Amino acid sequence: MTTSTKTEPRRIGGCLLIALLCLAAWALTTAVALRDPLKLMLEWELLAVFARSDTHGWYRAVMTMVGCDVMIGAFIVAGAGWLTLLVWRKSARFAVQVQAWLLAIVVMRTGAYLLGDYMTHVIGIAIAIPFDGFVQAVIAAALGIPYFRLSRRVRETFVNA
Repeated sequence: MTTSTKTEPRRIGGCLLIALLCLAAWALTTAVALRDPLKLMLEWELLAVFARSDTHGWYRAVMTMVGCDVMIGAFIVAGAGWLTLLVWRKSARFAVQVQAWLLAIVVMRTGAYLLGDYMTHVIGIAIAIPFDGFVQAVIAAALGIPYFRLSRRVRETFVNA
């Protein structure tokens, strides 16, 4: 007769706690930073100008870039909420899903930057494209993915099915 021993999850602490607090702070600052672009996107007068056929290309380019930033920010905040639920349950799926979330943010930020760069070249007006969101995503992924993949503490903490 075989007996299976269920390992008790380890407490969250040490570097894992620091990593989780950093992810929470990133999501919180993203949520706060979304206020102004979201307010801009929901102005009916600006949306009416966006829909007119005689609207200049630079305006559409800027509004599209702001829209991409809002969508990515919403993904960051919603994903952080989902990851918080997984942390609360100490789910074994957490490590894989946080890595996928970080990689998806890098891919979306790269796509948004390349789209903005393409649009500014098409309209022929040099618009300064913010680079800080891309840099944040790359740094978070460069630090987070290896940590959540290789950490023994993460493997021992998130064990519940």
